[in-house]
Amino acid sequence: MKFKFRAAVTVAVVFWTVVFVQIAVTRLYMSKTGFTQAFARNQLVVTKENTDSRNTQEGNTCIEGRVLGKMVKEDMAELAEELFRSMGGSRVLDSSMDTYGNYYVAYGYTSGIANTKNVNGKNINLNVAMSYNEEENCTEIIMGTPLINSDF
Repeated sequence: MKFKFRAAVTVAVVFWTVVFVQIAVTRLYMSKTGFTQAFARNQLVVTKENTDSRNTQEGNTCIEGRVLGKMVKEDMAELAEELFRSMGGSRVLDSSMDTYGNYYVAYGYTSGIANTKNVNGKNINLNVAMSYNEEENCTEIIMGTPLINSDF
């Protein structure tokens, strides 16, 4: 009986050690390369890291990209969902668009990022904002964690 108990305890310790190491590595990986990888998986061109002082003061991470042409609401929602999925998360809520369909904002959550905010009673740590730029005929995309604190 002692052997079985020791074996069970050993297996449990090894299992939980692997789980904690996996969580730590995932959080480190997500914070360093997650956005770039999410953009690459969805064939988005990264235009720049968002260095707006409002983001850096809060410790937020943001990345910007663009897609040629104007995206419709359904395509924006689908792209936001794909970006969240690429980060190991899912959409929690989104905002309605203006009457001209020029912008879309979605909030998501992933356990791979430790820093979270509470918005409308829901934990979020991913934020995607898309807006149409008429002058350049492209849809600009900003993805940030936990929130985007800059203009879009």
